[in-house]
Amino acid sequence: MKLLCDLGHTRIKWAWADGQVLSGAGSAPYEGEDGYAARLSVADAPSAVLAISVAHDRNAAFVGFCEARWGLTPLWHGSRREGFGVSSLYAPADSLGADRFAALVAVRARHPDTPACVVDCGTAITVDALDAQGVFRGGAILPGLKVAAQALRGVAPVLAASPSERRFGPCGGTTGDAVGAGLVLGAAGAIERIVHDQEAIVGTGVLVILTGGDAPRISPYLTRPHEHRPHLTLEGLAVMTA
Repeated sequence: MKLLCDLGHTRIKWAWADGQVLSGAGSAPYEGEDGYAARLSVADAPSAVLAISVAHDRNAAFVGFCEARWGLTPLWHGSRREGFGVSSLYAPADSLGADRFAALVAVRARHPDTPACVVDCGTAITVDALDAQGVFRGGAILPGLKVAAQALRGVAPVLAASPSERRFGPCGGTTGDAVGAGLVLGAAGAIERIVHDQEAIVGTGVLVILTGGDAPRISPYLTRPHEHRPHLTLEGLAVMTA
């Protein structure tokens, strides 16, 4: 089977693909006990390694690992002006992150003829608008939860807190609770405002799809119906490489 990989800014995600059917999905940081090298080294040799990346400074190390472990050089895939049912208005087209393009491809393949807003909750939060004709109309980028927490901590160390897995209310009774509430409610509020405004452009009845590592943290705070697809970028890569 093919090995599909998505190299993000802080983590790498992977899955095995038999055509467009995925199995064995996983993710890990680049270093440490849970690093991808330790996790993938136990795997049997794939027939090919297919990858997308927004962490270009890590590509060389990833290539070195694949060549040393399996004797395979990864085949890289990027954004296009047009392909796989998606037409991009981004300028220039190849400046769109490969992960964002792959997510759009996955949504288009799964929900043809349906306008969608694709929300990737990772290091950055991206909200991308796809109309019913498959035209990517553009998107919005805002800091992810960890980045926002780090920025706040950098200018006001007393506010050193980050959102945990538990539920935060709007009236935090401690500084930590107040910071956590501000981070997750602020992200959720920004997402819903952006989706509201994008819907006026791509059409009503828009489908909202969440992905990314922090999607489970943000999802409970959204009032709008949405779908969670944790492996959306890999689903798109499978379509692109089938």
